[in-house]
Amino acid sequence: MEFEGVGGPFGKMTKQWSIVRNDGVKDRGIGEPWVGWGYIHSGSKGLWPCARSHAAGSDGEDENVEEQKAGGRQRMRGNKQQCGCVGMSLEKRKGTDCSSVLEDVEFKEDGRKDLRVENTMKRLLRPSLSRAISKRPIRRLHATGSDLNKQQMAAAADSEPVQVVLNTTSTSSKPRVVPDFIINHVAPTHSGSAWLQSKRLSEKDAYGEESLEGGYKQFREDIRGIVPDSRVFTDPVRTLAYGTDASFYRLVPKIVVKVHDEAEMIKLVQYAAKNKTPVTFRAGGTSLSGQAITDSILLKLGHTWRYRKIWEEGKYITVEPGWILGQVNRMLAPYGRKLGPDPSSIDSCWIGGVVANNSSGMCCGVAQNTYHTIKDLRIVFHDGTVLDTADSVSWASFQRTHKHIVDGVMQLARQVKADEELTALIRKKFSIKCTTGYSINALVDFEDPLEIIKHLMIGSEGTLGFVSRATYNTVPDYKDKASAFIVFPTVEDASNATWELRKAKCTDAVELMDRRSLRTCENMEHLHFLRGIPDTATALLVEYVILMGQDFSSNFPHRCRGSSPEEMQSRIDQATKTINDAGLLTLNGINFSRDPTVCTAFWDARKALIPMVGAVREAGTSVLLEDVAVPVQNLAKLCNGLEEMFNKFEYYDGSAFGHALEGNLHLVFTQGFDTPEEVKRYEAMMDYLCKLVVSLEGSLKAEHGMEITPSLRLK
Repeated sequence: MEFEGVGGPFGKMTKQWSIVRNDGVKDRGIGEPWVGWGYIHSGSKGLWPCARSHAAGSDGEDENVEEQKAGGRQRMRGNKQQCGCVGMSLEKRKGTDCSSVLEDVEFKEDGRKDLRVENTMKRLLRPSLSRAISKRPIRRLHATGSDLNKQQMAAAADSEPVQVVLNTTSTSSKPRVVPDFIINHVAPTHSGSAWLQSKRLSEKDAYGEESLEGGYKQFREDIRGIVPDSRVFTDPVRTLAYGTDASFYRLVPKIVVKVHDEAEMIKLVQYAAKNKTPVTFRAGGTSLSGQAITDSILLKLGHTWRYRKIWEEGKYITVEPGWILGQVNRMLAPYGRKLGPDPSSIDSCWIGGVVANNSSGMCCGVAQNTYHTIKDLRIVFHDGTVLDTADSVSWASFQRTHKHIVDGVMQLARQVKADEELTALIRKKFSIKCTTGYSINALVDFEDPLEIIKHLMIGSEGTLGFVSRATYNTVPDYKDKASAFIVFPTVEDASNATWELRKAKCTDAVELMDRRSLRTCENMEHLHFLRGIPDTATALLVEYVILMGQDFSSNFPHRCRGSSPEEMQSRIDQATKTINDAGLLTLNGINFSRDPTVCTAFWDARKALIPMVGAVREAGTSVLLEDVAVPVQNLAKLCNGLEEMFNKFEYYDGSAFGHALEGNLHLVFTQGFDTPEEVKRYEAMMDYLCKLVVSLEGSLKAEHGMEITPSLRLK
């Protein structure tokens, strides 16, 4: 047998094995012990359900488990009646002990020998099936569910187990080490399979509900009448699965609850407050700074949060947090509208996270982020109180019952505004992208306490309350566009061009990509011209759009658009002149394309940079993504500083790209955490990065939030 790791948030947990049959055919299979289901690959015979597929899944499995089981039974009823574990016809082995099939097994893991079948299968199967297997002859291991009637199961339970020893091809004298992936609730000191493989379960260890103590134990008892057991997870497998998001951090929650509606959420937060047990809200789990993980109670939203309302021809939309951002935009498409935020995760991030993180994106800048386009919120506070900012009755009631919050917010706003220097600093910091801490710019942007509270909620990452509904002011969706991929000799030239274009206010979006990031996409369609460019080259992806109908640009002062093809061409000419007048040379000229195929290829390449870097990372490392922002006039200094940083700390695969028009860059690099030296190197680089950004009057977190971050101490 060969245990191999399969990528994903669970580390190297999936087991891959190979069996040599009597007829010399090698069968290989992959199973996933996470959900109790899997398929075994039997050579040319295709994929067949393995023995584990014949058993019922555990409570709380995904909705498609029944469909999978039905499909598995149908395949087992085929003409050849395939056995999923070895891919042999049942007619061929009728009356034959299955142990005769398992004559030779290749097992390549630390030279271990004499691994018994029952010990191995106990770790592959769910516990209820493992107990049955350990008490019946090994020949029954491969029987289908329909063959195992109650009488046979009872008889098998009373019989002695057949001890079958698997021969191995290894002659190593190393002591046998049986892998055990069962874990407890002790939080890991680092991520990855090394921690998982280090865990062992002894008789004294407690896991699942048995491990709950104090307020957590009482919380679990309190919610039994609110949420069914099938939506409450305390087992080590599923809590581990929810112990990570799109970041590289890991925190294993003690309890995971799938919440279906606002009424459940209200009761859950009330009981959490009663028992003094912190809660964290999770929507799509695409957070890049650990916002969706916790070592306490995780309240996971389901796809049941699907209320929506569109009115005034798409000018406004109210949605619940369970909608994916891309889905909302498709609802608005018939009206020629969309939401302002446009992160690259647009087809996977949920509205709950878009609001909680104050999402922005590639083209929306600061002016169209969630903070500036939100209209109203429906908020659930820690004590279960609901405030609907669109309802005057709700606001009047909140002012009476929570007068201390309203008075406290207004007192804080008065103190900030009384300090002119502090007010100016806040306005300056939030003139660029900034998700470092709370949206304290609300204290200087508004006079009405309702507006202050509403906007403080944006970007608060669930720490001030839960947003159960959000109403957005939508923005125009521009269909006619022109894009250019302009390559400059150096990063200084590209940065200076960005600053000149911003001052001229003649562009809608400018994305910067350094040479390392360009290498990942130079073989993509319409981008072959990137091959062979100098190592110092840097590219700008520039876009213009045509605004059809009413011009809403007055609402968003940093967005300048043409209302006709002629006007857009005039602005393109202005941009070309701006770059030329600044004395900036290009390696490929300035050529704008209005071909939708070409424009889409350009922007698809930009969106794919992060996954393409992750696909080529060294085994055992994680892809880390940091995002910072500086005033655009300091962009060239930032780019040079990042290049020096990557070289100084030997991150030779590090690359930088991002929203240049907003001074916002993303840093992508790979990092291992297996040794103290690697951790120290990472710490030293992050310290260098923080000091660099602060010296340039920038934001340590521009878009991705900072639930878990090494940069808090500098702010």
